[in-house]
Amino acid sequence: MPEHSTGFTGAVPPTPRGTENWQRPAGPVSADAGGQVHFPPIANGLDYLLSATEHLAPDPVSERALKYAILHLAAGAEVLLKARLQLEHWSLVFKDPGQATRKALEGGTLTSCTPQETLQRLRDIAGVVIDDKDMRILTQLAQHRNALQHYGLTGPTATVGPVEARSAAALDFLIRFLDEELLPALTAEELVAVQDEMTTIRGKLESIESFARKRLKRLRAVLEPVRANTVRCGECFQFALVIGGPRPRCHFCWSNPPLAYTLAVHALLELGRRVPDAAFEHVLTGSGRLGECCDRCGCDTVMHGVMTAAYADADGGLVALCFFCAEVSPTKPTCLVCGAPFEPGRSELGCPSCVRESEQQ
Repeated sequence: MPEHSTGFTGAVPPTPRGTENWQRPAGPVSADAGGQVHFPPIANGLDYLLSATEHLAPDPVSERALKYAILHLAAGAEVLLKARLQLEHWSLVFKDPGQATRKALEGGTLTSCTPQETLQRLRDIAGVVIDDKDMRILTQLAQHRNALQHYGLTGPTATVGPVEARSAAALDFLIRFLDEELLPALTAEELVAVQDEMTTIRGKLESIESFARKRLKRLRAVLEPVRANTVRCGECFQFALVIGGPRPRCHFCWSNPPLAYTLAVHALLELGRRVPDAAFEHVLTGSGRLGECCDRCGCDTVMHGVMTAAYADADGGLVALCFFCAEVSPTKPTCLVCGAPFEPGRSELGCPSCVRESEQQ
C-alpha cells in the first residue's frame, strides 16, 4: 500500500449499500440481505480501539500483544479521523478529491489521503480544533505503526511502559474527538449501540493513566532532586525528561534523544513556536539554532518560558533553562505576537520589531 508509506494503511470502509448516509447503522456489526458483513465507520473505529485496550490488559503484556495494540490503535485512529472527513464531504478522504468517485469509495478501491493530509484537512477544511500536541501524538502513532509494520517491535521504548503512555495520550484525544465530533451526529438509538464499547474504552484509559501515576510515584525519589531541570518528554509526554548534557534522558520511557531534537520538539510543542521544516532540519544537523547563548556554558541552548516539573507541581514559575548545562534563571517576557522572548523596554506586550510593525499599521 505505497500511498501510505509513512503512516496508516488501509482503505476507508465502504459506504453501506442502499443508503447515502455513511454512518447508518452505528452498531458493532451487521449483515445485509446478501450475507455481506460490514462495520460502519464509527463502530469499526471503536472496535479497533477496544481491541487495542484488550491487548494492553494482560499483566505482563507480551510482545505480540504490544504489536497488535499499536497496530489496532493506529487503525482505529485512521478510521475515526477519516469518518469525520466524510461528515464534511465524502470526497475529502481521497488523496486527490478532484478525482473522487462514489464507485471507488463504495468499492474500497480508492487511494486515500495520508495521515498528515487527513489531519491538515480536518483543521483547514472541517474546522476541527487539533492543537500541535495532539497533532504530534497522532503523527507519532502513525510513524510508530509504520515502523512496527516494516521493521518489527524494536528499540528502548518498545516495552509496555512507553507503549501504554503513548496509548493513553492517543486514546485520550480519540475519546474527546468522538465526544465532540462524531457521537453528536448519531441518533439516540445509535448512541445506545456503541455505549458498551465507549464505557470499556474509557475504563481502560483510566487504568492506563493509573499506571502512569503509579510509575511516576515510584520515580519520585529519582526526580524530586531535579524538578527544576525536568521537562515534559516529547515521546511519552510525562514530566520525566531530565535536562543536562548532550543527550537528555527520560526516566519514564527511557528515551535518550539528542539534545538538538529535544530543543526542536520543545520549541514546537511546549512553547508553541513555529518551527519550519527547513529550520528543524538545520537544528538537527547542527547548522542552526533555536536557543539563545548560555552565559554559563556558551552553548546556544537557552529556552525562555520553559515549564519544568517544579512549575507543574505548582510551586515554581516559568524559567529560562539551558538544555545543555541545566542552568536555571528568570525568564524574559514573551512577545504576544511572535512568541519570541525580548528584553523589557517601552512596551511589556511585545518585542520591538512587532511593536514597530503594529504602530506602522
